[in-house]
Amino acid sequence: MSEIADNVIFKKDSGEKINVLQKYVGLKARQGGILTVNFRTPNEDMDQIKHFFEGMKASEAIKYNIGETGDVDCYFKGVAPLLKQIDEAGFEYSFLSVTLQELKKDYDDDIPNGCSC
Repeated sequence: MSEIADNVIFKKDSGEKINVLQKYVGLKARQGGILTVNFRTPNEDMDQIKHFFEGMKASEAIKYNIGETGDVDCYFKGVAPLLKQIDEAGFEYSFLSVTLQELKKDYDDDIPNGCSC
């Protein structure tokens, strides 16, 4: 029995990647394959995350892998402004929301030229 790792890895086509603990990542699926990725981390951990997503272009390819369960192909859609907040216990944290669009596999791609001959 294999265990799911406690991290989420984001990878660009360039090979650049970032590894974030799952406890800091929230995923929210929306209609049309849109995925909102919310990062809520201690301020010192946010710089690396923000740097990774800054400068990405809309529709740039990116993959994510939750707990080493396999890559999911997406397009980058955008990043919201960084928010600095304080929770009920007085702990300061950063919040960043990134929007991705999952690529849906078209099963007809397995048939050459759309023909089953």
